[in-house]
Amino acid sequence: GSEMCIRDSSHPVSQLLSVQRGVLKVVVERSAWVVPPHFAVWVPAGTVHTSRATARCEFQATFFSERESFLRPREAYGVTVTPLLHELLERLAAEGISQMQRRNIERVLFDNLDPASHDLRVRMPRDHRISPIADALRAEPGNRTSLEEWASSLEVSSKTLARIFQNETGVSFHSWRQMVRVQSALEQLSNGSSVALVARSLGYAQTSTFIDAFRRVLDVTPGHYRARALTA
Repeated sequence: GSEMCIRDSSHPVSQLLSVQRGVLKVVVERSAWVVPPHFAVWVPAGTVHTSRATARCEFQATFFSERESFLRPREAYGVTVTPLLHELLERLAAEGISQMQRRNIERVLFDNLDPASHDLRVRMPRDHRISPIADALRAEPGNRTSLEEWASSLEVSSKTLARIFQNETGVSFHSWRQMVRVQSALEQLSNGSSVALVARSLGYAQTSTFIDAFRRVLDVTPGHYRARALTA
């Protein structure tokens, strides 16, 4: 799909990137997110990030006043946009609110800015021994090459590869690959692809296996997510 790229930037104040429809891809330092509707990413002041919006994406960047920005988390994280959070973001976007009102709304907002229970991030490894694997999977999430097969083609033991994956990304190779697939699924479903088609593109022999994997990560079925994303 056509994408609009917003180049690398860093801002002197923190911001929250929230999505109303479509999906936004956000890379903050070494973490990559695919942000679907009703989710957001907190981007701390001074962190370099890149955003890419898919064609139908509607998103909002909310910037926070200087003092609030610096008292807040220094780490990027995913956020679920609850109805309350949505209302507060609307208030902050309203015309003509005073500095005092803004600070008060920001405080309430921060009290409710909890990390999402499902953080849809993929940490990008730096180690050159596994970057070919990471690059291949990001380019083609349905790639079914096993860690053993990678090990023999890269001439490194699979035990070593497994250890590097865990150290560099915080999760096992299988979990990492699963998250890359879920991110790709979010994107494809938001663009209207059918659940069966997405399952096939991601290398699942059975649609039901894909549905289970998706539900494990997101707590909703891909069909439910797709319906919500397309009416969002």
